[in-house]
Amino acid sequence: MVRVARIFKICNGSLLIIFCLVALIPILYLFMSYKELNFTSKTSCTYTEPIDVVYTWVNGSDPLFIKNLNHYLSKNENIDASRQRYEDKNELRFSLRSLEKFAPWINHVYLVTNGQIPYWLNLDYEKITVITHSMIFRDQSNLPTFSSPAIESNLHRIPGLSKRFIYFNDDIFLGQSLYLEDFFSESKGYLVFLAYTLPNCASDCPWLYVGDGQCDLACNNERCQFDGEDCREKFQNQGGKIVNADDINSEKPTESYNNQLNNELDSLKKSVHDFLSHNNQSIEIHNGSHANRSKREIHIESKRVYISRLVKEHNKRVMRKNKVSQRKRRDLLKRNTLKNIDGFLESLEYTQKTFNKKYGFKQRYVPAHAPIFIDRDIMQGLENTFATEFELTERNRFRHNDDMQFGFSYYYHLMSETVEKPIEAIFDKFDTDNSGTWSDREIRNILTKMYELPLSFDIVDHFEGILLNCSEFINFPPVVAPPYERYIDSRLPTISKYMVIRCPHLSKFLKKKFGRVPKYKFNIVKDAEKTSATFKMLVSNVTNVVLNLDEIRSHTRKFICLNDNLDEAKQDDNDLIRAILYDFYLALLPHTSKFELPEYSRNRFLHMNELQEWRSRHFIVKIVLLLAIASLIVITFFNFFKKWCCALFNELFIYCY
Repeated sequence: MVRVARIFKICNGSLLIIFCLVALIPILYLFMSYKELNFTSKTSCTYTEPIDVVYTWVNGSDPLFIKNLNHYLSKNENIDASRQRYEDKNELRFSLRSLEKFAPWINHVYLVTNGQIPYWLNLDYEKITVITHSMIFRDQSNLPTFSSPAIESNLHRIPGLSKRFIYFNDDIFLGQSLYLEDFFSESKGYLVFLAYTLPNCASDCPWLYVGDGQCDLACNNERCQFDGEDCREKFQNQGGKIVNADDINSEKPTESYNNQLNNELDSLKKSVHDFLSHNNQSIEIHNGSHANRSKREIHIESKRVYISRLVKEHNKRVMRKNKVSQRKRRDLLKRNTLKNIDGFLESLEYTQKTFNKKYGFKQRYVPAHAPIFIDRDIMQGLENTFATEFELTERNRFRHNDDMQFGFSYYYHLMSETVEKPIEAIFDKFDTDNSGTWSDREIRNILTKMYELPLSFDIVDHFEGILLNCSEFINFPPVVAPPYERYIDSRLPTISKYMVIRCPHLSKFLKKKFGRVPKYKFNIVKDAEKTSATFKMLVSNVTNVVLNLDEIRSHTRKFICLNDNLDEAKQDDNDLIRAILYDFYLALLPHTSKFELPEYSRNRFLHMNELQEWRSRHFIVKIVLLLAIASLIVITFFNFFKKWCCALFNELFIYCY
């Protein structure tokens, strides 16, 4: 028995050790998982703040969409409704593949459509939601809409959307791993991706010239906002009329030009008449003396040279006038063509003018073809600032030249908004050692921020004089200055915060220089389409398309945008280009994502209203079926336990049917 007990004890000890080892395995596994999670959170962007992605999408081959489009097209003229703008080439499908591959940390995806559903979309996937225009538009009378600016201006109203989100066009996909730091970081703030300068408002007038304090006649027209009023003061001081560059370049010559031209023609006619009369006289005198004939011939020859020069000058003026007229016609045709085919440039110009009125005349840049990181609070502030303009944008059913361009207006609102900085904060900014006073070194820092280098003695002396005047006329509590605050030859007293705040002239001077600071922290990425983004415009040329796609394969950047301007007349080339484009997508992103249905499967319904009707009917059928099953269960239960139920009922009520 003792032996058995000892064996049992040993077995129990072994079992305890085995149990501890087995229990240790999951503990070690959990610990390693935690360490791995900690490590990957820094590399694969597992952020505490949820970041959603928003797409806009339309299927231009949908018969219902085409019917609505044609209905509203018949009521509008000169609008941008080209077929390629609405044609679907599977861009969204592969963009979602790239999102899953390169940005798995994204919280949720919202797909904004006019009610359409991609046939391949997996509606049961918990990370995607289809949003209709009616769910986000403030005024339902503005629907249906075929304008992307109108839709984009309402994206921040998506129910359940994260505070900050990324807006993707469906023709943009990722080529490299994406992190939140690619859009925002605490050190840099918001990253603003800009491409190229805004196109000139006139042929010889870049926006840089507008509102620069100098009168530029080429900019003195309505499109350039009359040079930012730079020419008005100049011409008013001279007592003259303000010259409009449109008058100079107009197709019809001005009245003064016509008068000048008529005078020259009269002079030309008179000269010709004199020449002919002198020529006749020379013929008559030819039989006379040789000396008289020579003088006449010399006079005639000089007159002939004068007339020749006058004719050349006249021809030059006529040719110059014709060139101006032709250029005017070309510019007008070009503007009308852009307006009819693509209102993008016209609406950019409109947004630029709107921002000039609000934030001043500046040279601005067109946003790069890249996703935009949107803060809903900033977007709401933009909408409140330009409420009338955004209401007009939402009312436009098609793209129009008075649309507020979404990316341009959002970026420049973010960069242009400022807040007033109190004088206390200005003092603390330059009090680098936190001593409560400004040393000579810190004052030197201030001067370098206020004036262009190199600093002259007069500048330093002037600013020190302001400080001395403040110290002499303001009584302020004595402040113990730290040692070594003053240079040996310094004549300045202790410059305390109290003195700076109480000195009105100095405070006004500092506020003028440093009083307004950007409201939001941002960092500009210039020439983004040369470093971070690739934009390719595909045309109906197979060789050109293959070359562009090969360039993307060779240098795959983080953001890739493939836009197209295919010629509808070249249908065979377009079909081949679509096949080449699909093959290109498969080469980069061959694996299906969770956003897609299995292969050879497709959605039964391609419109949200049909799906919602089916879901409503399905819900009613489900309720009826559940009630029927519940009734059968009750009847079966009663029949099975009939005797027991009768006995119980008899006992309770002394009677049983």
